[in-house]
Amino acid sequence: MSTGTKHPILIVDDEPDVLFSLKGLLRHDFELYTAESGEQALEILRQHTIHVIMTDQRMPGMTGAQLVRQARTLYPDAVLIVFTGYADIKAVIEAINTGGLYRYITKPWDPDELIDVLQHAAKRYDEHAARVRFAHDAKSFANDVVQHVEAGDLNGDDAAAVKPLVDRGRLLASQADPFL
Repeated sequence: MSTGTKHPILIVDDEPDVLFSLKGLLRHDFELYTAESGEQALEILRQHTIHVIMTDQRMPGMTGAQLVRQARTLYPDAVLIVFTGYADIKAVIEAINTGGLYRYITKPWDPDELIDVLQHAAKRYDEHAARVRFAHDAKSFANDVVQHVEAGDLNGDDAAAVKPLVDRGRLLASQADPFL
């Protein structure tokens, strides 16, 4: 992200006091969105690009693990964090196995550590976005090279010399697909 731009983070908890506390702690470092339920969170995700989702595990209607599973399917680039005040190992395993969880945090948390975790999560988002951009750029370049050679834009001598480049371009384009 460019200097001065805050990462958009969605915090989900059914307890308004927790959301209020986290807003006070995080508002200077991040662009904050809050939701008091999984359904509210999904609506926010439909309206805004969110880089990091941090959700409570135990909420009525939809657990944090259920939310991260849906978020991973709908918004695969978001970095996912679940937090809870309860030691619920089954929920941790479910969130990791089905939701691609980045971190699991227990309440109460140390404010400085929480900010550090969220900054690392935002950095992870940036690194993933850079890899995706690279894959798009590499695939585009490779496709352009192949297109020019196949269209005969080069004379015979040059085309023969460029054939290995074309082969590499095709390979590079196919290798970029998993990143897109």
